[in-house]
Amino acid sequence: MPAPPIFKNPEHQKIFDKQGFVVTPLLNRDEVEYMDRLFDELHKNLSDSGFHSGSYSSDMAYKRKVSEEIKRVFRRAYEETFQNYTPFGGAYLYKIPSPNSDLFLHQDWTIVDESRYVAVNVWTPLCDITEDNGPLMVLPGSHYDNFPVLRAPTMRYFFDHDYEVVLRQLIPMIVPAGTAVILNQSLVHYSPPNTSDKIRKAITAGVKTKDAQMIFHFKDPNRKDNLIEKFEMDDEFLIHFENFFEDIYKRPKVGKSLGFIEYEVPMLTGAALEDLVRKMKTSAGYKYIEQTAPTYQSKAQNTSQHETINTSTPRQNLFKTYSPANILREIKYRLTGR
Repeated sequence: MPAPPIFKNPEHQKIFDKQGFVVTPLLNRDEVEYMDRLFDELHKNLSDSGFHSGSYSSDMAYKRKVSEEIKRVFRRAYEETFQNYTPFGGAYLYKIPSPNSDLFLHQDWTIVDESRYVAVNVWTPLCDITEDNGPLMVLPGSHYDNFPVLRAPTMRYFFDHDYEVVLRQLIPMIVPAGTAVILNQSLVHYSPPNTSDKIRKAITAGVKTKDAQMIFHFKDPNRKDNLIEKFEMDDEFLIHFENFFEDIYKRPKVGKSLGFIEYEVPMLTGAALEDLVRKMKTSAGYKYIEQTAPTYQSKAQNTSQHETINTSTPRQNLFKTYSPANILREIKYRLTGR
């Protein structure tokens, strides 16, 4: 049984079903300015570099305050945009200008039964997005409907062995402040470093099919089999991790275990992955960038604007070789020849 429509606008639903994301104006100027001021009030001391999410904080009061305020401020826009929905946790995302402020290529976790329901990430920048300040980049058509996979912190991604095939097909979301990119939780996405001279602020907020049960999967790295434990979670579990970077890799301390299922993520490489990505992107109405186009390496030999790609680069450091400007120039070149 497919997920029921979640957008009020039938055209938005049609685009979302086809692409796995929708771009639409969401917050008005006053709402953007309010959320921007609140950020400044709550973040007096920022680090010198990196990508940061409010979800990483161990301050539960801070996370609850932000999440509730996001739901309050976004309510007007939610009511205009969605139907039969339930909002859940939200957080600030911000990038300090620095080479290490990228967010690795990934899919968000499976948090509802996607064969019956849908969960979306409402990504809304509080500043105008440019090619230099770390735009969200997506792979159109890579959502659950086109390739159903389970996702969790202790599970691999289907493209883990061949990032380059996916990276060269990404589309940058260059949008003004207050315009949301509403993406299916399963959509493959990435964000390069902020190389501008200003902090890039954005909000991530969750919306799901009304009353859909939240879930979480855990694969014990010490197990030799393919059994994965499934948990029933409350709606705010995403902001309840006390030590985010440790807790997400441990068996949950909260929630109700529903037992084990046998599951193995399909791992694709080479031609098989290229064929899948081609099908995803073209089915979404986008042009697939063929391998026969000039490669990064050959262009790097002719101009300093392009760097040689190392496909063995760990996911956290991908844009030490894939700079945001290079990716965007390459996409433009391959689509337009200029």
